[in-house]
Amino acid sequence: MIRRFIHAIWQSIIRVFAFISKEMRLILHQPRLIFSLILGPFLILLLFGIGYQEAPRTLRTLFVVPENSQIEEYVRYYAENLSPTIEFAGITADADEADRQLRNGEVDLVVVTPADPSANWQNDEPAKLSLFHFEIDALESQYIQVLGQRYAVVINCQLLEQAVRDSQSKAATWHEDLQLAQSHTAALRSAIAGGDKIGAKTHAQNLKQDLDLLTLGIGSGLALVGSLENATNTSNTVTPLLDKLTAIQTSVDEDIINQDNITEESEATVDKIDTLLDEVDSLLSTFEGMDPAVMVAPFQSETLSITNVQLLPMHFYVPGVIALLLQHLAITLAGLSIVREKLGGVMELIRAAPTSAFEMLLGKYAGYSILISFLVLVLTGLIVWVLGVPQLGSWAAYALVILVLLLASLGMGFHISLSARTDSQAIQFAMLTLLASIFFSGFFMPLYRIAFPVRLVSWLLPATYGTKLLQELMLRGQSPDWLLLSILSLGAAILLLLAWVRLRRQLRGI
Repeated sequence: MIRRFIHAIWQSIIRVFAFISKEMRLILHQPRLIFSLILGPFLILLLFGIGYQEAPRTLRTLFVVPENSQIEEYVRYYAENLSPTIEFAGITADADEADRQLRNGEVDLVVVTPADPSANWQNDEPAKLSLFHFEIDALESQYIQVLGQRYAVVINCQLLEQAVRDSQSKAATWHEDLQLAQSHTAALRSAIAGGDKIGAKTHAQNLKQDLDLLTLGIGSGLALVGSLENATNTSNTVTPLLDKLTAIQTSVDEDIINQDNITEESEATVDKIDTLLDEVDSLLSTFEGMDPAVMVAPFQSETLSITNVQLLPMHFYVPGVIALLLQHLAITLAGLSIVREKLGGVMELIRAAPTSAFEMLLGKYAGYSILISFLVLVLTGLIVWVLGVPQLGSWAAYALVILVLLLASLGMGFHISLSARTDSQAIQFAMLTLLASIFFSGFFMPLYRIAFPVRLVSWLLPATYGTKLLQELMLRGQSPDWLLLSILSLGAAILLLLAWVRLRRQLRGI
């Protein structure tokens, strides 16, 4: 009894290995196919990496600026000096000529500036910059939209910087007013020291007038800078300036002008006023030396990644390419496997042989798994050690993801083969699956951009799980998402079970 059972098991293993060797010989007898399966995807990735340009597109840009426009100098300065994304094609006042050049492809972009920005501002309306293009690519249109927003921000910053520079240029006049106030303070000190009450009152009044003029000038001239400091909750220059001037005015009023007698406290007040005036002078000097660009744009963004390597744009697509290639290869080979045997009459021989559907299916699964695993191994080596694509995760986890993805893809391919009546139908089904995977697996665009009902299609494709798992594993170095891996494994098991049931029915002629 035991010997008979062992003999049956051995015979079953022999039949399984017969299918393994049959499928592998069929593929290995086509060396050009093997060569193209390995070298083809590698060359495509290599050409993509060499040809990809990370630099932003440069647009030939023509500006339409009305004659005697208030912002022409800002437009020309920005276009000629600041923007690497603009190839300055000139300035014209003829909108029709600009439209003609855009339609004829002589320029890529036409920017029309407002005729009278000040009139728009007086009506509480922003002065709009209109960007006209002739693009049909939605991504290029969005790129131009972002470029226009950046252009408007730069011009706004330039206007603010000019306002700050104007304020800084007035600082020399404020220094003169400050020196006059300091001279009146010195005269006030002498009058107090000599007991000249009337002279002290007179010099105090003169000092107060100087301070009023200085406060008015600084308050109006630095109103914009003060607003920027208040908006950012910083008080580095303007607010301390005005606070100190207010403190000096209060001391002059309360401690000298409104006092009937000159006392020792009056001398202390003069010392305090003198100290405050020195501090105001120091703050004015600090303000003069500040960079207007930093004052109007005090914050900048800095993008940093917590990954251990510098990821290039090509690196992001490589895991998706591996998943798509593995799925398509497995589906194509498995999809042509059974249908060719049905068309070639081999199925009739198998029906007559003591071979079960499970043995036949297991042999095909094993044969294609060994062959495709070898191809993926070679391709992975070329990608990682020749192209330099990072593989930050565990190699054991990588092998596990590849194996589960391969089994699920083979299961889908065998169902296509069981359903197809001709080779052409099987190839067509495989190509449709590849096309769906490109659009819905997360390779072409992220899954969150796909509406929820349609997103269900994504999770029916093995490439969706493979792309997500390989990206997290290779580029982030994280462990596989065991929920996704479990779902993919369950799907592979269900596909295997259903393929076995369907193949058994076909072998029985049902």
